[in-house]
Amino acid sequence: MEQSKVNAKLLAHWQERVNYIMSEGFRRTETKETQQERIVRAQKDYGFFVQTYFPHISTSKCGKFHLDAAKYLKNNPNTRAVFEWARGHAKSSHLSLLVPLWLKIQTPREIDFMVLASKSEEAAVRLLADMQAELQYNDLYKRDYGEQVKAGSWTEGEFCTADGCAFVALGRGQSPRGLKNRAQRPNYIVIDDIDDDELSRNPRRVNDAVEWCLSN
Repeated sequence: MEQSKVNAKLLAHWQERVNYIMSEGFRRTETKETQQERIVRAQKDYGFFVQTYFPHISTSKCGKFHLDAAKYLKNNPNTRAVFEWARGHAKSSHLSLLVPLWLKIQTPREIDFMVLASKSEEAAVRLLADMQAELQYNDLYKRDYGEQVKAGSWTEGEFCTADGCAFVALGRGQSPRGLKNRAQRPNYIVIDDIDDDELSRNPRRVNDAVEWCLSN
């Protein structure tokens, strides 16, 4: 999505997100040993990772279902899974943002090319904007894992990081076939809020959406 096509609402959301992240103030004085201990623990402990790097998102401890989902996705890289959580239980925050950022810091890295899909390109780009905002402005994450965003922009619907990860936004119906980051095909695809009220009232369109999810 070209920047000229990004509407004012999305740009306002981007700036609000950036301000939100930067207001947390992660700057600190510490020893290299303390930093390394944090990095090692964060790789193993998803709950610690979330609370340490994203207190502005997670205002309370992760639930067991959050921890179980993260552990499952880490241990089953070739899975297809459907997660049904109640409204307000931070499904998008975890599956579309926090879990991928956790997989990205593993040794070896467990995510190389992520596709964020939603009901429209605009909705998917909004998710991509949240991802880039964290990678670009989260001081503690960058302190521990290095500078992140290297090329591209959420306004264009894709960007890549300094360590070679790619992130792409797709709307419902757009084909991910042929997407490639160097030799790497997408290895983390999340479909978030693929339906809407209008689609839900039309069984044929619901079937088309399901077929799109399963065939791409």
